[in-house]
Amino acid sequence: MNIVYKQFIIKIIDEPDYENDSSDNIFRYSKIYLGNDSTYHITSSHGIKVFYEGQVIYSCIIKGSQGTTGVNQNSFMIDEDQLVICCSDTIFCLSLPDLDLMWKMQADPITCFQIFKQNDDYLVHGEIQVTKLNKNGKIIWQFEGDDIFVSLDDESFRIENDSILLMDFSNRKYKIDFDGKIIEGTK
Repeated sequence: MNIVYKQFIIKIIDEPDYENDSSDNIFRYSKIYLGNDSTYHITSSHGIKVFYEGQVIYSCIIKGSQGTTGVNQNSFMIDEDQLVICCSDTIFCLSLPDLDLMWKMQADPITCFQIFKQNDDYLVHGEIQVTKLNKNGKIIWQFEGDDIFVSLDDESFRIENDSILLMDFSNRKYKIDFDGKIIEGTK
């Protein structure tokens, strides 16, 4: 994924084979950030490079050790001068353009699939939970269904004007408000 930010190009890529200090690495990232409890088996690694006039001027790699994630259009966002991105079970917030770590927060016990802006806060679609974080990465609330928020047949997470629609793996539907309270559903 390539994103234009001011006069910079930001490139975000999956780096599943990146090993710290390995001579096999094609590129060496200048900063390495680990998710919560990522001291052993790494399951996800996402590289971030900031380009100016065709040259990499800042770089970092973020790593997590719970569920596997990939880079997609909803797994990150630019919010003012910050890159907020999902990696495994953790949301990372990096300053732009220098990619310094501002905060990180475990937003799901397994995997964070997507992140969205909701007023001044963030909504995280996780495998087990929906989490609302404030701008500083603190958890405001979390909502958990009867099963994982993954569906093979339909959309499992959708933000409406006044609510969040969810479907779990057992096809149970939930409708919650932006305070994490259930409006409709089987829970």
